[in-house]
Amino acid sequence: MPRKLNVGLVTLGCDKNTVDMEYIAGMLARGGCDTVPLNPGEDEGGAVFDAVVVLTCGFIADAKEQSVQSVVEWAERKKQTGLPRRLYVAGCLAQRHGAELFGAVPEIDGLLGVGQMSRIAELVRGADADRHLEVAEKPRTDIATVMPRRRIETGVHAYLKIADGCNHTCAFCAIPAMKGTYISVSREILLEEARQLLRSGVKELNLVAQDITVYGQDLYDAYRLPDLLGELCALKGDFRVRCLYAYPGGINRPLLEAMAGLPKVARYLDIPIQHMDPGVLKAMRRPARGADIAALVHRTRRALPGVALRTTVLVGFPGESPAAFRGLMQGLRDTPFEWLGAFAFSTEEGTSAARMDGQVPKRTSERRRARVMEQQANLTAAFNASRVGQTVRVLVDSVDAEAGTALARSDAEAPEVDGTIRLRNCPGIKAGQFLNARIIEADVYDVTAEPE
Repeated sequence: MPRKLNVGLVTLGCDKNTVDMEYIAGMLARGGCDTVPLNPGEDEGGAVFDAVVVLTCGFIADAKEQSVQSVVEWAERKKQTGLPRRLYVAGCLAQRHGAELFGAVPEIDGLLGVGQMSRIAELVRGADADRHLEVAEKPRTDIATVMPRRRIETGVHAYLKIADGCNHTCAFCAIPAMKGTYISVSREILLEEARQLLRSGVKELNLVAQDITVYGQDLYDAYRLPDLLGELCALKGDFRVRCLYAYPGGINRPLLEAMAGLPKVARYLDIPIQHMDPGVLKAMRRPARGADIAALVHRTRRALPGVALRTTVLVGFPGESPAAFRGLMQGLRDTPFEWLGAFAFSTEEGTSAARMDGQVPKRTSERRRARVMEQQANLTAAFNASRVGQTVRVLVDSVDAEAGTALARSDAEAPEVDGTIRLRNCPGIKAGQFLNARIIEADVYDVTAEPE
């Protein structure tokens, strides 16, 4: 019987990459391989890998730099020690700069673009000594069948990728060039994948796509995100569903009514607004750039009492004047979000924003980003302070049995990006358990609670 291959998996970038790597891990496991998730720069304790797969990100400059650094580090290890025996690179950076990277790093045995999970698994399992470069001129991210999936993040939450690719034409973003057009995953595949995740112990399904609000429009005449939410919530078990990456223009009455009427759907929405100045939004070519964000937030809070809202803003976009930036800051104070992430603009080759006049100095962009985050810290701290004394339903993520403490999240906290709830005086509880807890203390981002 042939020896099992030991394969290290390095996942960089967004949660959609996490899902893709779990598909790769599932196909490798089905083919008789052992897989080990690796963090970038992590000491793997002397493990010997027959192969390492690096799934790269190409979204912004920092992400590309991290991806290149990880590939180079593994290539250098292979060059110096012969281990890993084979090195494979895939994902968005590979799609965007594949030929260049393949030529510059001869230690790479295989390089593939996006949407080629099964092909990656085939190459890793195979014994072909030839180098492979496979990057489609027109990338596609469609999933036509239920994929085998092996969790590389073993917590009680999981990401359910309901679509990938993007049809929007935002001036700063290269995602359509890297991933192609928006392609929804069929309801049959999503429901079966959700069933499998729930059977494996998952208690929270986080729906992700470049924009979840346009789900189904490319596949069906009428079936849309509200219908999918209803069918997901009809699955057996005690779990919750969270909606991430909902563009402002797609948050309409049917969606809000569906969320309000489905108890399993978290009172939470991630709405990436990017800016609040009309001129900047027009230059960004944002979809629904004329949307009244304050009115949208008001409608959402009225339809979903107690909802927690998250957003993302981009500062330093070409032409962002001091007045426009001040308007953004004032708008965020007037219409506060519970959670917010901010990015400083970086020029991405192939995007129209990279060629625009009025480029903002990097130092100015970074200073503006710091000011946004400082202001948001105060807004988030005020939100958490207002919660003291409230009783919330939480999902336990992890437990320190010896200390009698745990980490948990309510509807108001998405995994990995928002704060957490520190539970104390909670002996005997288990990860994956839902319980009611009373918030007794608040910090800037996290709160402390005790079970009731």
